[in-house]
Order: sequence, then C-alpha cells, then structure tokens
Amino acid sequence: MKKSLTTKVLKVIGLFSGAEAFGIICSIVKMKLVAMWLSATGVGLFGIFNTTVETVSIITGLGLRQSGVREVAKHGKSLGPVRKTATLLRSWCLLSGGLGGLLISFLAPWLSLWFFGNMDCWWQFMILAGALLLNSIIAGEQAILQGTEQFRRLARASVSGSAVGLVISIPMFCWIGDASVPLSILAYSLSIMTFLIINRNRNIPYTLARRHDLGSGSGFVKLGGYIAVASFATNLAQMVFMSWLNREASTAEVGYFQAGNALVFRYTSLIFGAVGLEFYPRMSANSHSPRRMSLFVSHEISLLLKIFTPMLVAFVIFRRWIVEILYTADFEVILPFITIAIFTIILRSVSTCMAFSIIAKGDGKTYLLTESLDAAIGLSLNIWLYGLYGLTGIGIAQVAWYGIYALMVSGVYFCRYRLRLSRGAVAAMITASVISAVVVYAGFTL
Repeated sequence: MKKSLTTKVLKVIGLFSGAEAFGIICSIVKMKLVAMWLSATGVGLFGIFNTTVETVSIITGLGLRQSGVREVAKHGKSLGPVRKTATLLRSWCLLSGGLGGLLISFLAPWLSLWFFGNMDCWWQFMILAGALLLNSIIAGEQAILQGTEQFRRLARASVSGSAVGLVISIPMFCWIGDASVPLSILAYSLSIMTFLIINRNRNIPYTLARRHDLGSGSGFVKLGGYIAVASFATNLAQMVFMSWLNREASTAEVGYFQAGNALVFRYTSLIFGAVGLEFYPRMSANSHSPRRMSLFVSHEISLLLKIFTPMLVAFVIFRRWIVEILYTADFEVILPFITIAIFTIILRSVSTCMAFSIIAKGDGKTYLLTESLDAAIGLSLNIWLYGLYGLTGIGIAQVAWYGIYALMVSGVYFCRYRLRLSRGAVAAMITASVISAVVVYAGFTL
C-alpha cells in the first residue's frame, strides 16, 4: 500500500508541479521584467496589491475553496450529490466575490491612504475589485476539479492561464509603468478564470442554485467561515507588517522583503501545493479513520522531507546566483534573510501535513484558534526582529515563527486527535533537521 500510495502521490506531484513550475517561470519572468523596468518599487507595489486582494478575498470568500474540496471529496463518485454540491458552491462563490468587490471598492480611498499616505491611488484599488470577483469564481472551479480528482484539467487551466496572463502583462509593464501593476493582476485573474471554465468537469454542468436553496450549503459555509477568519488573520498580519515596513523603511524595502519571501515560500509552495492537491481530498475522505490518517500524515511527512532536504542544500550553495538570475545584483541584500529563512521548509513539511488533519476533520474552531495565534506571533516576531537586525532579523523571525506553529499543530495532532507518527517519519524529521541546520549555519557564517 505504501508503495502504491507513493507512486500515486508522485504522479500528482509530477503533473501539478509541472503546471505550477510553468506558472512560477511566468511569475519569475514577470518579476524579472518588473525589477528591470519598474525597480524594487514595482516589486513592492506587487506585494502591496496582491496582499490586499488576498486579504479581502479571504474574509469575503468564506473559505469556500477549502471547505468546498472537503464537501465534494466526501461524496466520492456519487455524481448526484457532487452536482448538487457544485451548484451550491458556485452560487456561494459568486455571492462572496460580489461582496468582496463591493467592499474593496468602498475601501479604496482609505486603502490608498493607509499604504501610501494619500488618496491618489484609489483608482488602482478599484481595479483590484474586479480581480477579487474573478478570484472567487476561480476558487469554486478549482475546488470542484480538486474534489473530483480532475488534476489534469486543473493543470491545463493553470498552464494556459499563466501563459496568457504573462503575454497580456508584458506590454503593460513597458508602456504604462507603475500603473500597470493592478492591471496585470486583473489580467492574470481573468485569464485563469477563462481557462478553468473551459476545462471544467463536463459531467458537472455549470448551474447556479435558486435563492431558497442556498441554505442547504450552510454546512460547508460554516466550516469555510472558520477557515476564512483564520486565513484573514494570517493575511492581515502580513498586510499590517508590509504597511509598517513601507512607512518605517521604504517601498523598496518592501520589495526586498517580497523578493525574499517569494524565493523561500512562493517557489517551494510548488511542491507543497502539489502534495496538498491530492493529500487533502484523501484525508477528508478518510477523516473517520485515525489509523489511516496517521498512516497518510507519516507517509507525506517522510516524502516531503526526502524531497526538500537536498533542495535546501542546493539552494544554500547556489543562492547568490539564484538571486542574480531571478532579480538583479541590487537584491543581494536579501541573501542573509533567505539563507536563514530557508530552514522553514523543514518545519513547514511537518506542520503542514499535520495541519491538514484539522481541516479534514472539519474542526473549524481549532483551526481558527491555531491560525490566529500563529498570525499574531508571526507579526510580533517580524516587527521585533526587523527592528533589531533588519532583513536578516526577518529570516530569524520566520524560523522561530514556524517552529512555534509546528509545536502548536503537533499538540492538536497528538493530544486532541490521538493521532500518531511512524518511526520512519520521526527518523526522517531528525535526519532532515540536523542536515539542514548544519547547511544553513555554514551558509550564513562562511
């Protein structure tokens, strides 16, 4: 069983990682052009606007992507219940997207004042309202494809959408300058949504629920609400830190932070996203069995650590070249930051797999508590340690932050759910931690 499970997971990783790798290449090209044509200020603007969209869409999106996957997956291959769930999910996503668009439109002048100290950029935030609506529709279609294990369709939509979004954005950067940033975000959202609809599951017609039927979706909306509030807390903390950093330092410093974050988190998420794509529906379908959940978590932790440990070593060795290739020589100031922060991928490999058990069980209150505490701790550590050590301090803060989060999630996993880890998983954790700690220390001190 273990061998067949590994084969299945690796196939999904190969498929989705390829699609995500293409999306990341498009993102790399985009950020390279932005860094060259718009400088660190343009990179910083991307960080500000993307964080704004993500934060508002998370709270108004009601966590429907995550809860929708669980609801669709638990019906298995029962087409009738799946179609009903899809209809409800699409309707709720459309409603939540419309609400989010209205909210960000109303807040546009104040968001401009908050980030830039004036209201001159209000119209750029208004553009983001359209992206927010599209992202909500995207979330619904992705949840349906993931829950029904239509991974190839999901991959095709991702590749096509990323390519077209990049092609549309390039002339914007060249001709419009800084004002192209929100337009590029909108173009990407429109492109992804279009190809998701083209590649939707043909056995599930695109229909919307009648108004009086919306209440039957209250179960996954309630769980999604907990997830949304938790995710909002996380993104709000990120948004507050970036706003604080922009005011205390500069937009360029936000750009350096954003660039370092992308290298450590955005690009490693290629693997995390691929694993979660298949892992989460599988956990949701087996949430009634502690034995199977323990088996799946142990297997996933061991697999991730085997993948990430050599990647971490290679990253530390070639980090300078990576920064210069992806950005410019001016971004070498982030080297101490990323050298320390890269250790978080070991901590994330463990904590992420365990955290999936919370959502898979539908334990919204526990998820809200752990994620909210995590957000508050992360914000405090980032501000405190940046004040002491600058960008290097953020790297230290990231490691401490994820270490604390891993301890919190472990407490829930072992004590609340009475789940276990195999000896092989524990051994993999110890080995990966020792190797990675030595490499990171050597890379930072030598």
